[in-house]
Amino acid sequence: MFCHILIGCPSSGKSTLAQNIVENNPNYRIVSTDKIREQLFGDENIQGNWSAIETEVFRQIEAHINADNPIIYDATNAKRSWRMGLLQHLNQYNNVEWFGWHLKTPLKTCLQWNQKRERKVPETVIKRMSESLKTFPPIAAEGFVAVYPLNSQLKTSLTAQFQQKLSQFSRSVINRQNRTQKIIRHAYSNLLDFERLMYLIHLLLTYPGIGNLQQTSPETLEAVVGKPKQTYQTELDEICAFMSKVADPIYADPEAISTDLQWLEVNGIIGKAEIKKDLEITIKEDSELPTHSYSDLETFERLIKMIRLIIHEPFIFKKGEGTLNSLVKRMQEEEILADDYRDRVRKDIEKVLKPYEILPEFPMKRGYFAGTAILSENDLIKVFYLLETQAKSLDDPIALQVYERFKQRIETSKLAQSYPYPVRAIHNRNIVDREKVSDLSVALKTEELERAIEAGQLLELGRIPGGGTFNPETESLFKIYPLQIVFHNIGWYLGFEHNEGENKGLLRFERLDRLFLGQTQSKTRSRSAQLKSLQRLITLYKSCGGIFLGNDPKLQQKYLSSEEAERKQIEITIEIWFTEKIFRFISEGTQRFPLKQMKMSQPFNRELLRKNRTLFSLRKTSDPKFPHRFRVRLPQWSLEDIDLQRWILGFGGEAKVVTPESLRETLKEKGKAILEAMNDPELSA
Repeated sequence: MFCHILIGCPSSGKSTLAQNIVENNPNYRIVSTDKIREQLFGDENIQGNWSAIETEVFRQIEAHINADNPIIYDATNAKRSWRMGLLQHLNQYNNVEWFGWHLKTPLKTCLQWNQKRERKVPETVIKRMSESLKTFPPIAAEGFVAVYPLNSQLKTSLTAQFQQKLSQFSRSVINRQNRTQKIIRHAYSNLLDFERLMYLIHLLLTYPGIGNLQQTSPETLEAVVGKPKQTYQTELDEICAFMSKVADPIYADPEAISTDLQWLEVNGIIGKAEIKKDLEITIKEDSELPTHSYSDLETFERLIKMIRLIIHEPFIFKKGEGTLNSLVKRMQEEEILADDYRDRVRKDIEKVLKPYEILPEFPMKRGYFAGTAILSENDLIKVFYLLETQAKSLDDPIALQVYERFKQRIETSKLAQSYPYPVRAIHNRNIVDREKVSDLSVALKTEELERAIEAGQLLELGRIPGGGTFNPETESLFKIYPLQIVFHNIGWYLGFEHNEGENKGLLRFERLDRLFLGQTQSKTRSRSAQLKSLQRLITLYKSCGGIFLGNDPKLQQKYLSSEEAERKQIEITIEIWFTEKIFRFISEGTQRFPLKQMKMSQPFNRELLRKNRTLFSLRKTSDPKFPHRFRVRLPQWSLEDIDLQRWILGFGGEAKVVTPESLRETLKEKGKAILEAMNDPELSA
């Protein structure tokens, strides 16, 4: 008995075709989900409970088959997993052949016909189903004896096309057998097995640590699967839950997934890999079952080896050759391709890697990468060691959390040595012990700060009593927009913008451990406003050479002006003369201040001069003791910068401030104060 499943978008002509077929052959019976909805719920517009609808679908189909009436199943059947799940159930009936009929009515036509219907389907639904059918069109390997396209644009009616193709069925089966008789089948020649493997690779790449996310990242688990009703007992249980949600329950076979995972590990898709190593693939006996595009061993091997290469060596790219050509040439070098199969590789990407979301959907112009695998093994290990150094040295709580997770996964994967030689280190350290700061300090609430920064949320802050400050403030509480958390020299600082009073608009840095959060504020501002203020903060930070940005918002605005004349009103030029001994060190600091703001006389190092002639363009002084000149343009408030003053004073008698006079006088006073403190008669007694 021949039975038929119609496939197409809403308003593609399925129901009309079904009625016409029945008019020509009254022996046919139509099983329609729309009619079943009307029968169960009183109105076909009511979507209702799918389980109840499905039960009635299967009841009607069984009744008609038992009565020897061929069936036309009228539903959209737009998703491949729906069709495969349906056919898994329907193929239980002996002596019944299921044909698929794909109504390839153009989307534009479907939308037009939909407007003429009494029951209109939302256009978003039609477009979504059209995209599903475009990405995964019906093929015989889903479980059909054959799939035929029907084109409403032809002069021949859909009914006539149906009858003509059905009459040619025997010939088409023979042609298919001739095409597939030379195919070497393998363990994934069955479409369900192949798709499950592709979706599993997608899950492994998209959700690192899947199988143990209920422990390591419960928020990820809840975002994708929903809050689990009970704890997953095994890793496979969690993976199957993801598979059911992201793909479809028909792929969530724990025994099969367990076998897939072992196969992926043996062949280097997960874990360590040898790119040139042959794949270990089980060869299957010949079968008359319909094939998919990768049922043959050769095409499947090419696909898997390409996936393995992209995962372990992302961003293969040679300038001038383009992304695809670069990958093809590399595949030839690794003996994955014996010939220039550029078109085949392109189709592999278009038909598999992108639809199954192994590669991202957007254009990749600088090389391919899969999921979260954006680094090679060597680069990944280097990043791990750098993170390890930063997290431990800078006492960054967020980095420490990431580091611990990273460390656990690196050790589990056996990618890096357990106790590597510490080739690199950062010995800058946070002078503040987080465990000993006030319980109120925002230094203990950095995650909350980060969320506020990203959301553009207004915060009320206060300074913890007794904390250090070079700029005593009268207000106990003040409102700000937080912009960025910055590590500078000895500790973590919050960069922010004042939002009220005479300081409104003032950009400033304050050390985290000195601040506490006041009352919760509901006001937020846009991401663009946040980014604009952040850019202003960064500009000031770079221009000042430090974290002191002054105390006057009007001066800051002038300095940030696009008008050069207005900006210059706020600038001062500092000139310092150095002895030969100290200038050797000074001349090496080519990034101490922004290059365009700094000038020096010629260095002793000829290589430095050759590469920085604009920087080393000043003449020497006429002072034999201080022959070397250093000049920098800074905002005028920098004269009050404690760090700048400390830097100059640190050279003792090896540096002489020439201009401005006010800075020279300030440093003189500090020098006198130091001398008086050191000459304390009580210390001499």
